[in-house]
Amino acid sequence: MNRNEFVVIESNHKRQKKGTIVAIVLLILAMGVIVLATQFQIKKIKVSGNEHYTESEMVNELKKRDYINNSILYMIKCKLRPPEGIPFVEDMDVDYVNNHEIKVTIYEKTMAGCIENMGDYMYFDKDGIVLESSTKKFKDVPLITGLRFDSVVLNDKLPFKDKETIKQILNITQLIRKYGLAIDTVKFDAEQVFLYTGKIEIILGSPDGVDEKMAELPNMLSQAKNLKGVLHLENFTVSSGIATFEPE
Repeated sequence: MNRNEFVVIESNHKRQKKGTIVAIVLLILAMGVIVLATQFQIKKIKVSGNEHYTESEMVNELKKRDYINNSILYMIKCKLRPPEGIPFVEDMDVDYVNNHEIKVTIYEKTMAGCIENMGDYMYFDKDGIVLESSTKKFKDVPLITGLRFDSVVLNDKLPFKDKETIKQILNITQLIRKYGLAIDTVKFDAEQVFLYTGKIEIILGSPDGVDEKMAELPNMLSQAKNLKGVLHLENFTVSSGIATFEPE
């Protein structure tokens, strides 16, 4: 043997010591896995920001999509890849509250209105893009009626060939949202616009000049609260200030 070569012989004591360390590490990891699996089960999901879903509906939607019944693992998973494909939901945040509770903050898509197509309601945003389809009609989203249209395609523009019609629809729906009006239905008929809220029919008249009429509507409707009939705004102007209410 070359005098510059050395042979290292590991003693049984050292091998036993290494084996013990490995066993302890494995035991600690196993205990950690057991604790993670048994002590962090989700028992409560608190939901906020939801308007079109109830809390129970939202929880059911979450559990359909790669759900993990573990508060820490589910939070980490959602930070890396949030649940996708939930109708009317743009984004969401999932935060850890405690071992058995998480908080889910929902950011819903903003819907300006909807049109009815073959029994379904097609919801569109402020730009006229069709966002979602549902058999459910939401109370706070006005239904647009009285217009003919071609087939409706999700993520495409409203299916009206006349750009002026789309412009009128978006203008009215944005004004409804701006002034917080509880309008159920917007009807276009014979170049006139009709609004419906509760037991009141509002005749706006021509789509031209609706901006100033809509600006006055909150005050008018507050005065006509609990009444039933027709509010005539066909000839209303701010300068005249004349609007007539025809009780039914």
